[in-house]
Amino acid sequence: MKPAMLLLSLVMPVYGQDLGAALAAASPVGVSYVGYEVPMQLGQGTVCSNWNNGIESRQKKLLLDGPTRLRILFRVDNGKVDKMLLASEDCEIDFGKQNVVMLPGVTPAASIRYLAGRNNDSELYAICLHRDPQATETLIALARDSKNPRQQKKAFFWLARSRDAKAEQFIERILR
Repeated sequence: MKPAMLLLSLVMPVYGQDLGAALAAASPVGVSYVGYEVPMQLGQGTVCSNWNNGIESRQKKLLLDGPTRLRILFRVDNGKVDKMLLASEDCEIDFGKQNVVMLPGVTPAASIRYLAGRNNDSELYAICLHRDPQATETLIALARDSKNPRQQKKAFFWLARSRDAKAEQFIERILR
């Protein structure tokens, strides 16, 4: 059987439900990756990354306006959500022998909430790539309020690279 990307439309769209539970539940036997798409921050360029093994970038096509959609994929092993992969729409995914299930109806807000709760450096980068005002607000909250010094540092790192005026204002207030 040839691997394929499946749009999981047999289940209700995720919308307000717990994204972590939806990711784990959407992995029937033989499905290794479950993901979704969100609008991507403009001007970020091609994203083809496997954060568990370092960044790997292989641009397959040139989008003059840049990518506008970000695919966020998670390896799901026996219902446990594991490593995350990121791919902008211009990053070709080689499925190998893997099947991929794409969840419909995942909102940027649900994605940002879920990623912020995973408490990993790579998830903060993924938040930064979201084209949604909640992305900057979430990074500001983590930079300001996180009890984890490493998470605070990474949140500041991504805020410093943000093009959002709110991020710039937050950093300027801190520096004064």
